[in-house]
Amino acid sequence: MKRLLILLFGVAASLSLSAQESFGHLKARHTSPWFRESVSYQLVVRNFSEEGTLKGAEKGLKRLKDLGVGVIYLIPVCESDTDMDRNGWSPKQIRAGFNDPRNPYRISDYLHVDPEYGTDKDLKDFIATAHKLGMRVLLDLVFAHCGPSAKVLKEHPEYFLYDENGKLRLTRWNFPMFDTKKPETCDYFLGIMKHYMTYYGADGFRCDVCEYVPISFWESARRELEKIKPDMVMIAESDLLENTCYAFDANYGWEICTDVVKALVVAEAVGIQKNIKVPWREGFARARKVHEEMTAKRPKGSLNWNMYENHDLAEYSQHNRIEKTCGNAACEVMLALTFALDGVPFIFNGQEIAYDKRLSFFGHKNSWINWKVDGATEAAKHRTAKIKEWTKMRKEQKALPYGATEWIDNSYPADIISFKRTLEGHDDVLFIGNFSDVSVEFTLADGTKYSFKPWEYIFKPLPNK
Repeated sequence: MKRLLILLFGVAASLSLSAQESFGHLKARHTSPWFRESVSYQLVVRNFSEEGTLKGAEKGLKRLKDLGVGVIYLIPVCESDTDMDRNGWSPKQIRAGFNDPRNPYRISDYLHVDPEYGTDKDLKDFIATAHKLGMRVLLDLVFAHCGPSAKVLKEHPEYFLYDENGKLRLTRWNFPMFDTKKPETCDYFLGIMKHYMTYYGADGFRCDVCEYVPISFWESARRELEKIKPDMVMIAESDLLENTCYAFDANYGWEICTDVVKALVVAEAVGIQKNIKVPWREGFARARKVHEEMTAKRPKGSLNWNMYENHDLAEYSQHNRIEKTCGNAACEVMLALTFALDGVPFIFNGQEIAYDKRLSFFGHKNSWINWKVDGATEAAKHRTAKIKEWTKMRKEQKALPYGATEWIDNSYPADIISFKRTLEGHDDVLFIGNFSDVSVEFTLADGTKYSFKPWEYIFKPLPNK
């Protein structure tokens, strides 16, 4: 059997689940229904339109609403550092090859929009239009580091960390590192968050590499922000189990998504396949093992943001996008899984049209989606229709946002993932997927026999009698 393999979410993952303390005796924080019941969409402004601007992106919001999206996650659009000294660029930024100093995660001014994307008013208008359409908007917080020419570094050098020789300490991306243990630094961060909510209208935040900042800050910040917007939401780019006790509404779904996707996508996409060790013998049975362990150890009711690709992973793969390497059918069953598992589904821009060309957040040239052309293919029409079907099912079947995941034994666990979502008083939802490029005959625990073609899956409600 041909096996496809990758390291995906491990490129940024934190502590492994097995190494973490158990918080299973605690209950996760309450999460606003507008997030828990929604489908999220990551929008990269440079990639989303020919203009590469907020105004260009705003034109596409109605289409996302029609797709069934409820939450827009916007990667940073504030002013980026324009310093051309490549010693202050991240390796990934250099590898991208755009020769553009503007990295959305290398911020120069946190309070204002980068002229490349438009004006401060354009961001306010973008969020206001999303609100009129009934969608919410999450902005990205980058508090581990900033750009080498950042305004805050010049005005408040005391907010940063230095080595024994008085030189700025840098994160692993070569950016100046904030001293996040200083109250003054945290006050500065809180001011930014309040500004994003009160001036721009943000509904919450995705918190970049949030483990660089003490969780005590995120908890105290949340208490302050809820005074402004009680139903606000914060998402951790992290998998630390304690995150969802109070500070965060969801973690990144690395623990389960990594092991599901590891056996699916060619490692060349990230170019580091020689260093990957894979649990070959367990196959997709490992997905169940990790999920069950995660469910037992994390606070009860915790949410994951379920994704198989995001801006980082698309950049790592460059021209060998997952959609191109594995094909539309393999990506469709992966995307279906993110909708079926407990948590909140995450769509990366372009997945709704099975887009397989390069998308880079480091530059606009030749890295934007032509929706009229690329969205008119048969693969695009099929993918769009499937997502509309799934978003509709998510609204109608309460077991998806609120139910438990009950794994179903099958006779071929190396390639077949099978479970159902259950919620008392509501219909069950069944998911069975063949995560391989060969046909598989198998039997479920109840004796039902199936013969699945490559990448075939079932994702449907089971009306309770």
